[in-house]
Amino acid sequence: MKHAQLKAFHAVAKYGGFTPAARSLGLTQPAVTLQVQALERKYDTPLFIRRGRKVDLTQPGILLLSLSTRYFNLEEEAHTLLSSIMQLKAEKLRIVSDIAPRVFPLTSKFREKYPNIELSASICQQQQIEENLLDHLVDIALTGTKPEDPTLEYHTISEENVTVTFSKQYPLDEKIPVSFEELCDLKVFIFEDTDGIGKLEKDLIKIANFPEKNIVKFKNREMVLEAVAYNQGISFLSEREVSHDRRLKSVPLNNCPLKRVDYLVYHKENRNTPLASAFRNTHVAE
Repeated sequence: MKHAQLKAFHAVAKYGGFTPAARSLGLTQPAVTLQVQALERKYDTPLFIRRGRKVDLTQPGILLLSLSTRYFNLEEEAHTLLSSIMQLKAEKLRIVSDIAPRVFPLTSKFREKYPNIELSASICQQQQIEENLLDHLVDIALTGTKPEDPTLEYHTISEENVTVTFSKQYPLDEKIPVSFEELCDLKVFIFEDTDGIGKLEKDLIKIANFPEKNIVKFKNREMVLEAVAYNQGISFLSEREVSHDRRLKSVPLNNCPLKRVDYLVYHKENRNTPLASAFRNTHVAE
């Protein structure tokens, strides 16, 4: 059996017709038809029932599709494996994250263990993070949001208590941690991207029952930082985000059931590739 014949059959079965199959393979429709016909003649077995432009699988065709699906899945895994090995030799791990302060603290262990691997990092919103992973434009993501796409796998790699961020100019009482009741009259600054505000922030607003008029949303994280730094209100930023800014301070919240979680995310097809495995094994207890 020729690889091209099986590939043509699989495409026709997958897309339900010769024309869309030809389009997916970058071939002409007659070329795909000839490949399938050659396969049917070789084994004297009809694989499709032609119904105009559409086709239905015969019983042998159904059985063959099950095998061809496994075959081409293995082919894709082999491609991913060899590509990742080549990438590992190139000593470069492509990382994407939603905030810059998340990247380097979470990569420190990996840098110590694999000092020769270059880390390439980019920052983007959650929707873009998932798109980059699905398109294999990056190897891993470090994010505070669980992925929605089922083809993405995630692991928890760190947790921290939720804190409230004040300006150091704000006159805090000696009583720490603070309660939600003590915050209800203050402006609350929240970062909002094109997907809306984050789940953690939504849960905090719900638990605290902040008045709607006190919630101010910014499309830029820097605006949130600056508004708090100039003592215009508060926010719920991670300690990583504010630790370098001497104008800000993070204070624990009293009786807050929520945790700030960091996730390692990657495409399931990349689970066993050298780069993803090396990073996962450094940060996640299997």
